[in-house]
Parts: sequence; structure tokens; C-alpha cells
Amino acid sequence: MAKNLNLRLIKQRESYSLKEITELLKVHLRTVQAWKQEGLPTINNEKPYLVMGYELKDFLSKKFAKRRIKLQANEFYCTKCREAVRSTDNQVWLQTSGKSIGKQGFKELVIKGICEFCNSKLNRFSHSGKLEEIKNTFDVVDFGGLINE
Repeated sequence: MAKNLNLRLIKQRESYSLKEITELLKVHLRTVQAWKQEGLPTINNEKPYLVMGYELKDFLSKKFAKRRIKLQANEFYCTKCREAVRSTDNQVWLQTSGKSIGKQGFKELVIKGICEFCNSKLNRFSHSGKLEEIKNTFDVVDFGGLINE
């Protein structure tokens, strides 16, 4: 599942055919058929297959929850490895976008690193209010237009 589905479009008390699910969520019919094979419950196991909205929502919510990865303070999500990883030698670079975040006026920070396994670029977003925590967690390397403190 490469794209995020808008589960708020699903009405809980309505029943949907597989074709209606494809049109509602803008996915291919084969995708919905695969969900049925994976355990998407149908009202009767007779054609036309009908799925209750609350069961569809529950099934997809659980499916998305399995993919979610909780990161520790010193970890990044590597899109190439598809898992939580640390930066090589725990070194990171800070870059500010200049945008203000929240009522406190903190500046947006991008914490940049390199994957210790595949050497891909890693990014994690934070704000200047957490600068001390970032400095305690990572070995911060400053250069160029980065924050100097």
C-alpha cells in the first residue's frame, strides 16, 4: 500500500460491494479482492460480496497499524531499508528552514543523517525548542547555513 487511504469516506452503517469500495477509496479491484483473501469480512460469503462499512474501516485501520514504526529519540526511518535505523557514528547535521512553528515561535529544524546500513540520506523533523535534547542525543556537526549555538 503505497498511498494513504481516506478512511473517513467510509460510512460505518452502509454496506459496500467490492466495486463500490474500489470507487470510494480509488484502489484497483484486485487490491480489494486481495483484502478479501487476507480476511476482510463479508456479510454473506455469496456473490455479490458485501462488506459493512465499520468492518472495512476496522480491517484497514488494523492493516495500517501493523506498518507503523515507533522511533526512539536517536532513530530515523530509512525509506530504503524500511525500518528504524541510527545515523552513521551517531552524527547528524542540522538545517533550519526559517519557518516558525507554534505560538512560541520556534524555528523548524531538519535533522539530517546517513543510514548506517545502506548509506542513504535520512531526515527527521523537529524544532529549535528541542535543540538541547538533540545535542544530548546526537553528535551534531554544524556547517554552512546551519544553527550555531
